[in-house]
Amino acid sequence: MSESNAAWFPARRTRARNGVSPTSSVDGTRFAPVYAINNPERGVVVNPFLAERKSGWWDSVGKDTLVDDALVYVELESEATKVRTFKIDLVDGLMQTPEYTAAVIRANQPWTSEALIRRRVGARNRRQARLHSPNPIHLEAIITEGALRIQVGGPDVMRRQLRHLIDLSELPNVDLRVVPATEAYPAMGTPFYILSFDARYPDIGYVELLDKGIYLEEPDDVELYVIRFQGLRAVALEPDASRELIAAIGFGRA
Repeated sequence: MSESNAAWFPARRTRARNGVSPTSSVDGTRFAPVYAINNPERGVVVNPFLAERKSGWWDSVGKDTLVDDALVYVELESEATKVRTFKIDLVDGLMQTPEYTAAVIRANQPWTSEALIRRRVGARNRRQARLHSPNPIHLEAIITEGALRIQVGGPDVMRRQLRHLIDLSELPNVDLRVVPATEAYPAMGTPFYILSFDARYPDIGYVELLDKGIYLEEPDDVELYVIRFQGLRAVALEPDASRELIAAIGFGRA
């Protein structure tokens, strides 16, 4: 990754700003002009792509709704042109119905208040809006067959979730594939994301943990996940066959 002011990627700026990760002395030099209030040089030292970035809906989301790393992720996702995601035991957040999202939160954090659950569901809905925007994000999602069979929220909620997956998979900017439960596959046990941006910026990998996330920015680290994703595509069903399997599971034919 380039060390020039113009190429300092948003991931580092955002994490430094939120205190998620420490900045190096070099990063600190870049950090000052980018975020100093009323700095007349801000538009000069920063690549126009970064200087013209606007505040987003995530700015109004409290830390009780989304932890720091999640806030960083949704900001990065808002800038991305493409997201590649692999999920093992649940549907990706960009494709979840509100009922499914709420059920996942209740199962993972049973102490969470219904008011907070509603705010988190609302935040997820705002993320999903990019799938239908005039300049939509391109989503390549790979999910295991096992995730489709877990009755998150009960049979009715899951049936509606599977119907929603089928509908989304028919969008021109969505490529949804299912890894059938027939053999071992690449990246077993490790769900992950790969975010792609403007051609001037490198891909970023993201691995989500229970209460934080790990960002992968070094090209060799990201390439490892890109290779795994390619391997997953090789063993996953094609989109049409994936839709058929989702429909079969959702309507009791498989």
